[in-house]
Amino acid sequence: MRFVLSHRHDSGDCAVAYSAWRGFESPLRRGSTLGTCGSEPGGAPSEHLLIWTVDAESESEALSLLPDWLAERTEVRRVEELSIP
Repeated sequence: MRFVLSHRHDSGDCAVAYSAWRGFESPLRRGSTLGTCGSEPGGAPSEHLLIWTVDAESESEALSLLPDWLAERTEVRRVEELSIP
């Protein structure tokens, strides 16, 4: 199954979000993802978003790919690839 993980944090918590990966083993670590951290010219939005698309057997397995601090602030949605007519 495929899931989208949408993690949200306040703009002041970027350092925490990044340091949460220290010592945490995951196939997502040292990879890239989409996010809004640092993407706003002239000032950061008050809420930041990081998004991963992962393959897992369940929602809980998908969340286990993230460190606890991130997982606690992450929404999980099951998704499928669709053909748009």
